[in-house]
Amino acid sequence: MRRGAVLVAGIGLTAMIGACAASLGNVDARASGAPASCTIAALKRIKVGSQPVAMAITPGGKKGYVANANSSFVSPIRIGMNTPLKRVRFGAPGDGADAVVVTPNGRYAYLAGVTTHTRGAFLRGRVLPIRTATDRPLPPIRAGHVLIGMTITPNGKTIYAMSWLGGPGSVIPIKTATNKALQPIKAGRIDNEDSITITPDGRTVYVTNFDSGTVTPIRTATNLALKPIKVGRDPNQIAITPDGSMAYVTTDDGVRPIRLATNKALRLIKMKNTPFAVAVTPDGRTAYVAALAPSSAARDTVTPIRVATNTALKPITVGRGPDAIAVSPDGSTVFVANRESNTITPIKTAGNTALNAVKVGKQPIALAFTPGGRTLYVVDYTSDDGHGFVTPVRTCVTR
Repeated sequence: MRRGAVLVAGIGLTAMIGACAASLGNVDARASGAPASCTIAALKRIKVGSQPVAMAITPGGKKGYVANANSSFVSPIRIGMNTPLKRVRFGAPGDGADAVVVTPNGRYAYLAGVTTHTRGAFLRGRVLPIRTATDRPLPPIRAGHVLIGMTITPNGKTIYAMSWLGGPGSVIPIKTATNKALQPIKAGRIDNEDSITITPDGRTVYVTNFDSGTVTPIRTATNLALKPIKVGRDPNQIAITPDGSMAYVTTDDGVRPIRLATNKALRLIKMKNTPFAVAVTPDGRTAYVAALAPSSAARDTVTPIRVATNTALKPITVGRGPDAIAVSPDGSTVFVANRESNTITPIKTAGNTALNAVKVGKQPIALAFTPGGRTLYVVDYTSDDGHGFVTPVRTCVTR
């Protein structure tokens, strides 16, 4: 259903990375099998449901949850052993999940998607809470239409789900204490390639509106949408710096920086290729933008952007169809999922040098790190009808 996915697997996960890393070394070491002299390598693939599109890992690093867009089941994975656990029913045949977040305390996973079996409605959104200790699903939450993205506040009290059905979109707040959906918040014309994220302080949610050429800010204290920010043609993905001062939005025109204190769009950063996915380093100094070449004769790239000056540095050649990008928790390595090449490209941030591509499964579409960063899980979409896979990759990241 979705062209690609960028790791925004819950602010709860990223906010906990630093605190959890010291206690997770043993879990990460078992998952990665990293020897003293380390080579980045793909490990044995894990079979999941049909059309997997997103994955989130608990802050304790023990479990991962995979959203399958064309499967009525969710796929839990035991991280330490890289083994699939008993699947959890998401809905009836034909239903599927497109997004997943985990609460900051690690007690619950929330899967969001769509059900086609709701009486009196063509398509209805569904959010399924799962108790991570037992993988027991709780009663599903009805919300919106086709739910294509989620984010969660750093305190874990509210989830924001992005709803789309071919017209003006909305964002639906869900209170985790009661698992009740609140009144939808109007956004712009959302497309299934849009994204949603939240500032590190949890005060503002930002949603890209592909068909409106805007980004909608939402104040979490009031759940009111603010004035849309014009960013350019067909905005896709958005990433926010760790200090919450800047956001970077990929558009068909280039990369649009936004100063978040004023919600002011700054001068466009132009590129030869078309930007798609974006991620920011933990120190907030560099944004990395995966961009698609205009033709098969040209090369797809990742371009570093210096945040202090909003200047683009020399593009780095990667594989075909870079669809997702993520930075290791220690900031040493960027990983790019090349959907058309069936590879990932590691990039060392110290010199912005691409290393040898690593072969993974078919159509890698999303990325998720363990909290310590020693293992990267690559979600392989694979095909429209058959089973998908998740490929664990030993990253050689050390803290």
